[in-house]
Amino acid sequence: MKSLIDIPKKMKALVLEGVGDLRLEEVDVPELKEGTVLVKLRACGICSSDIPRVFVTGTYHFPTIPGHEFSGEIAAVGDGVDESLLGRRTCVFPMLPCRKCKACQKEEWAQCSSYSYFGSRQDGGMAEYLVAPVWNLVPFADSVPFEHAALCEPSAVSLHAVKLGKVAEGDNVLVIGTGAIGLLIASFAKARSGKNVAVAGRSADKLAYASKLGFETIDTSKEDIAEGAKRIFGDCADVTIEAVGSNEAINNAVKATAALGRIVLVGNPYGDLTMDKNTYWSILRKQINITGSWNSSFNSRINDWKEAVSEFESGRIDLGGLVTQTYTLEEYEKAFADVRDKNTFTLRVVFKMGD
Repeated sequence: MKSLIDIPKKMKALVLEGVGDLRLEEVDVPELKEGTVLVKLRACGICSSDIPRVFVTGTYHFPTIPGHEFSGEIAAVGDGVDESLLGRRTCVFPMLPCRKCKACQKEEWAQCSSYSYFGSRQDGGMAEYLVAPVWNLVPFADSVPFEHAALCEPSAVSLHAVKLGKVAEGDNVLVIGTGAIGLLIASFAKARSGKNVAVAGRSADKLAYASKLGFETIDTSKEDIAEGAKRIFGDCADVTIEAVGSNEAINNAVKATAALGRIVLVGNPYGDLTMDKNTYWSILRKQINITGSWNSSFNSRINDWKEAVSEFESGRIDLGGLVTQTYTLEEYEKAFADVRDKNTFTLRVVFKMGD
């Protein structure tokens, strides 16, 4: 083992002791093992999925340290690990696949049938330190701020969806959803299509922000989505990416997509979904291709994470405005209150640890 610091025995962490019972505690620093590194965490985002995980459904066991969107610097390396990694800035792919199931044999880790996951199935990034296998590391340049790099996970998810939609130059793309994922999808889509990209939603603040980023907007509280697409594109969209997960959003995606178009479903539903007969017929008659998107690719053929980091480093994807609030771990109650408050404008609220 080699280390840049005297590794402390204890660290601060946000610990979920039960549903709705999140506490700032002092816990043991995780043990460094062969083939792993100790990451001194510098930033961790609050994902929208963390809200039901903390306040409604819980994690897979208690206690658990939440957080799967994080970045930091490598403070120590275990036996068998290249010492040149010491001091490097890194993101961490949060999935820990079984490597045995059918999906894993194809390196499709996101479809693993028996995986672990930082922040839900094992301790995650809302802490001062985390131990991760070398395989999960995604190093990035010193020029990228830690709080921006913490968005690598939602960026990889967004890029993955755009790729599944086969967005190509000249495609008109509609994104339904104005959260961080929706705006990241729109950013990656525009980089590939070079054409109009429209963002649809009902939050006036978020639509205004999308407009500042250069996207066309559809206010769904005032305009039918399909009519908005026709107004902007002259026709329905070639590709629609749905990032809400509601009946209304999915049905509108079908209505707003052109014949022989493509729909990518990204949004996580909060309840059962239904589809009326005419919408289903529309899928058949327009011969729409619908694809589900889950997580991201991180294999020897396709690595959405490394591609996303490359976009950050080049400056082609600007993440500055997506981090709307930053807090210390001690300010966790305010941080989570902001995310849950419908009257507070948030895209990504990020915890910053250390200097």
